[in-house]
Formats: sequence, C-alpha cells, structure tokens
Amino acid sequence: MKIFIIVLMTLTLYGSDFSAMKASFDKGDIPRAISYTRTNAMKGNVPAMYNLGLLYYAQGKSKEARTWLERSVKNDGKGALGIAVILFAQAQNAKGYEKVMQALINAPKSKYSTALMSVSRDLAKKRDDASAQEYLLLAELYYYDRIVHPNLRITLYLTNQAARKGDAKAKEMMGDAYWRSNYTVDTLMVAPQTGNALNRALEYYRAASALGNLDATAKLGKLHIVGPRNLRRIDYGVQMILKSAEGGSAIGAQMAAELYVNGQGVQMNRKMALTWYKKATEICDVNRILADFYGSSDDGKVYKDAYQSCHAKQSSKRQYHILFEAF
Repeated sequence: MKIFIIVLMTLTLYGSDFSAMKASFDKGDIPRAISYTRTNAMKGNVPAMYNLGLLYYAQGKSKEARTWLERSVKNDGKGALGIAVILFAQAQNAKGYEKVMQALINAPKSKYSTALMSVSRDLAKKRDDASAQEYLLLAELYYYDRIVHPNLRITLYLTNQAARKGDAKAKEMMGDAYWRSNYTVDTLMVAPQTGNALNRALEYYRAASALGNLDATAKLGKLHIVGPRNLRRIDYGVQMILKSAEGGSAIGAQMAAELYVNGQGVQMNRKMALTWYKKATEICDVNRILADFYGSSDDGKVYKDAYQSCHAKQSSKRQYHILFEAF
C-alpha cells in the first residue's frame, strides 16, 4: 500500500510538472517551461526528454534540441520526427536531405512524416513527385507552429513550390508575400525576402482567382483599387470584390462593406455596408466594427459579446502540429 501511494505521488508530480510546463509555454515563458521539463528529463523520463528537445528547438537552440530528441529515440521515445524537422531546416544539398530521410525511417507514420519524406526525396533525387499539398503542409509547419522554430526562407520556398504545382491557397499566400496589406493576416504569410512587388502579387492573386479561390479574388480587386496609378482599375476592382463577397468569401464581404463605408468606387451607403459586414462576422474584428455601428442597443451588445468571445479564443488558441507528450 505504501509503495502504491509513493508511485501515485510520483505520477501526480510528473503530471503537475507537465501541466505547469504547458502553461508556461503557452504564456511564452520558454525558459520556465524548460526548467520544469529538464528536471524530469534528467531523471530519465523519456517523454520529458522528447518535450525538452521540442522546447529547445522552439527557442532556436537546434544543437540542444537534437541532443535531447536523440536521447529520447535511444530510449524508444518519439523524437525521430523532431530530429527530421531540424535536419530539414539545416539541409543544403542532397546529402542533407538524405539525412532527413534516414531520420524518418523509425518515425511514427503521420501526415508530417510522410510529407517530409516525400519532399526530402524530391530534393535529394531532383525529382518532382511530392504533391502540392505536401509542400504546403511543410510550409505551414515552418511558419505557424511555435514548437517548430520558424524559418521564413523555407516557408517561402515550399509555398512557392506548392503554388508552382497549382495549389490555389499557395498562390494566394505567395500573393500575400509580395503585398504588404491588412488583408494578408488570414494566411499569415509574411516574407521580408520578397519586398513589396505588387505586380508579382497580382500575378499570383489572378492565378489563384482563376482556380476559384474567392479570397484571392477579393485581394486582387482590392489591390487594383488601392495600388499605385499604373495598377489602378477601380471598376474592375469593385467587380472582383463583389464577386468574391457574393460567392461567400468572408474577406470579400468585409472588403465590400468597406467599399460602401468609404465610397470607394461605389456610392457611400451605410445600409449596404451593414449588410455586407453581417456576412463577414466569422472575421473576429468585424464584430467589433458592428458593435461600434450599433452602439448601446441590444444588437450592439450582441456584437460586442461576440467580439469579446472570439478575441478571447484567438488569444488563447494554440495549434501545435507536433505535439508535446505527457510525462
């Protein structure tokens, strides 16, 4: 009985440390998260070794990350995918990508390990077999995930490859990379390497729009309205935004509302603006705009509550493509 209680206390302590580690990480305090995890990793806890490797990588310390992920693998832990992610970021030639493939041999099967294997094989063997979706999946991995140390150079390259293979979302993201605007936040594609090349942005948006991407259609229209004189085609821009909005794009509806608020290419019309804003409430900030429109009325309170709710969810939401393991 006494032994059982000791074991139970030990498990509770580990569980508590794991929760504390996750809470610290979610708050952005990686050093504290590392301190909780390192204590357990040093005691031989294999999941903690794996987590510690991920934490070091999130901090940008690739050498320490590999050390702990490799210790995890040697003890039958799940660090193989993490090692492959690091090696892919460091690879510069065929030999480097072959190392990625070697690391993945013992990795549990997942969409990320499959994509890494396919893309690495392409780059090592100078083939073109991996799908656009696999390239884009990896691009998002190196951009969105706070556990994976972000690498915009790799993100841009992989996104461009997915766009070259015909992926409409990738083409939109490449357009975002070449246009600095408030309307790129839905893809979060920021790539300082590209500069602000609006003609290139239009090319990508036009190609994505032709494939049925309504968000890209809206951005194509907006850029024709607010771009420099040589790109300006206001009537066409309005037409594209309204096409996007009528097709069901929330960002298109938001832009359509803004046209009528500002009288940009159309007659100023508050009623039409409200109509379009109401079709764009899945965009969190639109609820704040509607709350301001309706003020202290019952409708205003509904939109204010909706904004506060979605803003809180956005602030606390964490999406991890590679997951921590409880220890």
